[in-house]
Amino acid sequence: MEQMQLQSMSWIEVQFLRKAVDVLSECRRTLMYTYAFAYYLKRDNHAEIFEGNQRDLEMATEQLSQFLERDLENENLITLKQKVQDNYRYVDQRRLVLLKHCQEGTEKDIWQYTQ
Repeated sequence: MEQMQLQSMSWIEVQFLRKAVDVLSECRRTLMYTYAFAYYLKRDNHAEIFEGNQRDLEMATEQLSQFLERDLENENLITLKQKVQDNYRYVDQRRLVLLKHCQEGTEKDIWQYTQ
């Protein structure tokens, strides 16, 4: 963030990186708990849908992580900001979809667990 500030961006303009890292952290925490949840689910159609949503979140989270690990110095700062924001918004949306699916499954009592 300091490097970007040296390249003519203000403090407020580089806060998108902080938001991206926060979203990345939230998604990894969500995945950590959903892996345990999925382990105990009985294999049925609902579990398959859940694991599909989980896989989507996992791949999107990994893409965001790889994007943030890249050498960002050679990027145009405006396009970089747009790409990072697009990525973290998509990842956060996938996280919310997975959490909503968990909540709906609990409310409708569709989850079946292994013994």
